[in-house]
Amino acid sequence: MTSLLLRCWLCAEIWFRCFPALGASVEQLPDGRILFPSPTTGDTANWEFKPTRWGRYDIEATVSVLAAGPELQVDIAGETMTVRLPANAAGADRTTVRVGRFYLAKAEPLRVSAGPKPGSTAPFTLRGIALHPAPEGEVVVQKPTGEILLRAHDATTHSVTMRYEPATNKNCLGYWVNPADWADWEFTVLKPGAFNVEVWQGCGNGNGGSDVDVEVGGERLSFVVEETGHFQNFVPRRLGRVKLATPGKHTLVIQPQRKQASAVMDVRKVRLVPVGSGAEPAPEPAPGARDFLAARRVVFLGDSITYGGEWVEFVETWLRLTYPGTEVELLNLGLPSETVSGLSEPGHAGGAFPRPGVHERLGRVLEKARPDLIVACYGMNDGIYYPWSEERAKAFQDSMRRLRERAAHQGVRVLHVTPPVFDPIPILGRTLPAGLAEYPSPYRGYNEVLDRYSEWLVAQRKSGWEVVDAHGPMNRVLDGHRRTDPKFLLAGDGVHANTQGNWLIAREFLRHLGAPSALVSSETPDALVKSHPHGVEVLKLVQRRQRGQKDAWLTHVGHVRPGMSKGKPLAEADREAAAVAEELRALR
Repeated sequence: MTSLLLRCWLCAEIWFRCFPALGASVEQLPDGRILFPSPTTGDTANWEFKPTRWGRYDIEATVSVLAAGPELQVDIAGETMTVRLPANAAGADRTTVRVGRFYLAKAEPLRVSAGPKPGSTAPFTLRGIALHPAPEGEVVVQKPTGEILLRAHDATTHSVTMRYEPATNKNCLGYWVNPADWADWEFTVLKPGAFNVEVWQGCGNGNGGSDVDVEVGGERLSFVVEETGHFQNFVPRRLGRVKLATPGKHTLVIQPQRKQASAVMDVRKVRLVPVGSGAEPAPEPAPGARDFLAARRVVFLGDSITYGGEWVEFVETWLRLTYPGTEVELLNLGLPSETVSGLSEPGHAGGAFPRPGVHERLGRVLEKARPDLIVACYGMNDGIYYPWSEERAKAFQDSMRRLRERAAHQGVRVLHVTPPVFDPIPILGRTLPAGLAEYPSPYRGYNEVLDRYSEWLVAQRKSGWEVVDAHGPMNRVLDGHRRTDPKFLLAGDGVHANTQGNWLIAREFLRHLGAPSALVSSETPDALVKSHPHGVEVLKLVQRRQRGQKDAWLTHVGHVRPGMSKGKPLAEADREAAAVAEELRALR
């Protein structure tokens, strides 16, 4: 904290040395303050200046008041503010008053004028105007849970280039190309104690390695910025523990010490989590979870099994329970009947419509949903329930490559999930043998086709594809149980997984994300909901959010499949989702 006090003292020195010089030019200081000097003649001044920092500012005026009661008027960027100068300042050589707060939307030429309010007759001498960087939000107060959450929009930036970026996909301190720029948060501690410090940072490839310090409570914690694949891919960094021994106002400062490459990092938030509160910081994520948590939005694409959504809900529930600070959004855009290959069997849906193909809507998904990561679970419908065919397999493989290429063109990663199992036993009387020209009902050995589709997908790991294998483990669970229980089922209609089948898909996904062995060794979701005191409540909230959004988003993106619900208007669905997100935060 010594360095913070030194910075404040230096700022005061610069202030008093800059303003006495009559006729001095407008100056923006390294900490982001802008100083407008006193006018050379009279008591009214006009300035024009192009600042480098945009954002919120506090306006202060320094005056010499000669008699009680004058009013000062400041016009800035088309906004007028008036303040009555304090009566007790009369006769004082210099008095500083706060005029107000305003937001500069762009770093563009700024017109400022200041002088007596029209009609104000009491005399004063204007010594200068100063714009001080101000927080975008409000002063933070410790939550009842004990957590102190410092979001980017609540920071005060002292900077030339770094600033709060409010865009939805950013919402961070960004454009941090000047290593001399820094930020701080003022916050109120209600319950003193020891806190774990967690910074959510993002950094593009090739830009890692900068040295950064965090100062709070008289202690300094240092870390090296790590690459996360993109500047807006944020991951938690656990820095260590500090003690805040007294209630009241405190300040946290984050400041680079050395820049490694073209930019330092982006920061979404800082969390101070009380030690022993039951709300410990998130564990260091495993490699699979790290990339997943780094995404702002993950879109799940697939057929009716994905649209049903139970396995996606299990995945999100684990994420919310394990990484309570994460803000990654999971959006289910699965579409019943859909394929990746674009193929459809004759007479699908009784001849009502052919199967839709994901490529018909993929461009709109990328444009409107703007995902950072796509999870694609296809295959069940892609063999169109016929025996193996090289031609159909090639269509599946080529279309998977095309999906990846179209996503990569937009900077979006793809994670594949192999198709669930097809089980002929529950529908044995409605399946058909090999050797027929057409299959109005499913081929009895269709799961062998899915075996080969899944094997091909898993083999693509050698080419750098990220692939979760759900098919193989589901086969093994089904075969194991059938030896002792011939009536055991994972899908009552042979295709659509039941709750246990959905859990097995989610389980393998969670294995990929680094979930603990106690969880991924369980064959039922009981282990998930019992892993946390609020497991049941979190799952219900996740279900409410996902089920309230998916139809609205499917309609917003657009598709060609008839018979789908339009859902609520998107704005309404998103508002309700935001309310559920607040409930989740409160519950955590």
